[in-house]
Amino acid sequence: MSGCSDQPVEISSVKKNAEAHGYTYLGPLTNPSLEDDPHATRCNFCGRIEAQRNGDIGWGCPCRRNPKSATAGTNKARGANLLKNSRNRAVEWWAHDRNPESLWDTATLKARREAWWTCPEGHSFKARILDVTNDYFSCPECQEIRRVAWEEKRASFAGKTIADVPELLAAWDDDLPPESVRVDENHWGSGYRFRCPSGHRNTRQPLSYLFGGCSACKAIKTRKANADAAAADPSASRLTPEISSQWHPTKNGDLRLADVSPESRRIVWWRDPVCGHEFQATPRERDKYERYRCPVCHTILDSLAYHYPEVAEEWSPDNPLSSWEIRPNTSQLAEPPLWVCKNDPAHRWRAMPAARVNGSQCPECIETGKSRIETEYHSAALAHWGNAKSGSRIHSAKFQAHSSWTVDICVDLPSGKQLAIEYDGSYWHRDKADVDRVKSLDLLADGFIVARLREAPLPSLNIAHPNYREINVYPGAQDPVHDVAVIAEMITS
Repeated sequence: MSGCSDQPVEISSVKKNAEAHGYTYLGPLTNPSLEDDPHATRCNFCGRIEAQRNGDIGWGCPCRRNPKSATAGTNKARGANLLKNSRNRAVEWWAHDRNPESLWDTATLKARREAWWTCPEGHSFKARILDVTNDYFSCPECQEIRRVAWEEKRASFAGKTIADVPELLAAWDDDLPPESVRVDENHWGSGYRFRCPSGHRNTRQPLSYLFGGCSACKAIKTRKANADAAAADPSASRLTPEISSQWHPTKNGDLRLADVSPESRRIVWWRDPVCGHEFQATPRERDKYERYRCPVCHTILDSLAYHYPEVAEEWSPDNPLSSWEIRPNTSQLAEPPLWVCKNDPAHRWRAMPAARVNGSQCPECIETGKSRIETEYHSAALAHWGNAKSGSRIHSAKFQAHSSWTVDICVDLPSGKQLAIEYDGSYWHRDKADVDRVKSLDLLADGFIVARLREAPLPSLNIAHPNYREINVYPGAQDPVHDVAVIAEMITS
């Protein structure tokens, strides 16, 4: 028997519980409604209808749960998720001589494609990219070598007792005679008692203590290393960048942010620089459970506004939630949020946040303007050279095919020459090789330096001219900042 009461529950209390956790209460699903019986609820945020017990309602809808983000900081620009642009150790393991260049240019950190790798010990192996970029991944051959070494080391203690191993005998602090306990034996409980030279008591398995050492001494060593690091750089922090930005500048006394552990249970003061609210919480609870950015406003950590401020600029104030209360990957809401185009406030449309951060933009601007990727290359060129015109119409008597051409991006170089950057998307330019070639030759004849970014699998235009450059790019893996830097290097070399 479960022990649950057979008395009906108060529907008003269940309704109150549901409303307190973001639900609209739709009513009981049984009559009478007992303690463990289900109730119908609808999430106020995503519209999901569920049958839940009263005790489960308190967990809230899954759409409101806020797990830790896989990435910290706000580096979400195009190309930021490419392996080649990361600081992941897998970059050093990449076998350039065995992998095609196209794979290197397009591989993301979470790609499921296989690639060849070479570990620091020189072992070559093939594995999925997402597995190798995982911090816990080990070279298969190195792992096997370590396993064999461990087995050999363990075997060397076979049949020996605590009394046979001087290091263990010196630390033995258990009531059992040391000659009666085998070194390779695992106690059915938590282990045996040991005491290190510093007097710290450990309850461990013999081999665990022998190879791992005193856990208390290791903890002291770690704390000292953290303290030394904090003294060397008082502005450093082991907390996430977003939480660190909320550290209260005056209310935490002599406690420095650099000294605070992410798992600290010490209650400290925080102040949100966005809303200005001040509150107390432990560092540990800040990054667990609800993960509120501000418990007063109920804004969340890793929100759309924090990670994608340029997208959040178009978040309509008419939405029931702010962009600080929505995760970037949200794709299930009762109604898609409303957006207001920053280029033309008259343009208003609805779209899920997940679609926006993956490239969706104002539908009215797309119909009449340039593609998003061309806009990003224009911004990269503007940032690099300090000037860049988008969609300039160029007229010249030297043009052979047309009297004028529209150039995607036009840059005035310090040398006095002009650079024309053309982006050739694989869909729109799949049947335009002849036009692209003629346009390039006309611009070259007028004195332009021409750089064409051609999406795979578009073929080369095969133009042999000292002022012509061609770069292959890949759909979904474009990197405007990097590519513009490559163009700059090519035209100056």
